[in-house]
Amino acid sequence: MGQVLTGRRISAYLLLILLQGLLVACDNTPPEQAIKDALAEIETAIEDGDTGTVMDRLSDNVAIERRGRILQRKDIHRTLVGIFFRYPNRNLTFTRIQIDLDPVTQKQARVQFTALAWGGKNVLPDDADSYQVDSHWIQDGGWKIESLIAEIGRASCRERV
Repeated sequence: MGQVLTGRRISAYLLLILLQGLLVACDNTPPEQAIKDALAEIETAIEDGDTGTVMDRLSDNVAIERRGRILQRKDIHRTLVGIFFRYPNRNLTFTRIQIDLDPVTQKQARVQFTALAWGGKNVLPDDADSYQVDSHWIQDGGWKIESLIAEIGRASCRERV
């Protein structure tokens, strides 16, 4: 009789573990949507001047090319702080988002988009640019940017007030 109860107990535990796994799988956001959510989070963080949130979306080995120079995490943080001080009023919009997910692992993605950025010291923008962005993302406890190259777009406006 003890063996029957033990067998039933093991079966019940296995069923419970299986059901928990199914419930977790149902709650997962598709990778493409998770990346779009991460981009929206970055957009809001930059507008709000929140360097912590932006840095949380960068992998530990991130490499961002800016003006022909490769920036690492420390350089990226300094650059963000400088931009936030220079442009207290800033706006950012990501458009034409194209996500190419690695079909095998589903843990890496290439994300291309256009970033429209404008800002200044006052209400009216002093500076506006568009950038063509090519980025590579990895799934590492959340979707994070591993590398990014941004080239200035054709539409650029630089007027100093």
